[in-house]
Amino acid sequence: MTFVELALLCMAYSFFFISFESLTPVGIFLKLILTFFFAVLPIFSQLDARSRYQNYKQLKDQLFFYGFDRRIFKPILQSRCQRDAAMAAAEELGYGNKCSNYFKTCGYRWYHLVPDFIFQTPYCLLTKAFWRRTFFMPTYRPRVDFKMMVGDVQF
Repeated sequence: MTFVELALLCMAYSFFFISFESLTPVGIFLKLILTFFFAVLPIFSQLDARSRYQNYKQLKDQLFFYGFDRRIFKPILQSRCQRDAAMAAAEELGYGNKCSNYFKTCGYRWYHLVPDFIFQTPYCLLTKAFWRRTFFMPTYRPRVDFKMMVGDVQF
């Protein structure tokens, strides 16, 4: 559970313990909507984490086969979650400094949390491509089994 989810849950804590008898039909409807929202929120965060893990495996394979190349990181620049997955893969293969320097030269810092496309085209949140890329990324089968490698894979 993320901090945002925990904060929202704490703020809505008292709202959920109001009995249904004292509510109007509109209040009952709003309570059910909020209950549904808080029930679905952890599922979406887990789907996002799974998608970022698929990105991580793919980036790690690409870094292993081709070494550090800016073209590998260009498609994932706009999303903080994808940049974090790329940093984790790069650090494991010894390209952490090059990767963080590349992100800095592109203008991204620690406080750039919201993806760039939300400011450019906010309606993109409603497209099938966004939902597939964010929550339903297909399973990536790694070409290299890093668990079977003996020793450190630092280059």
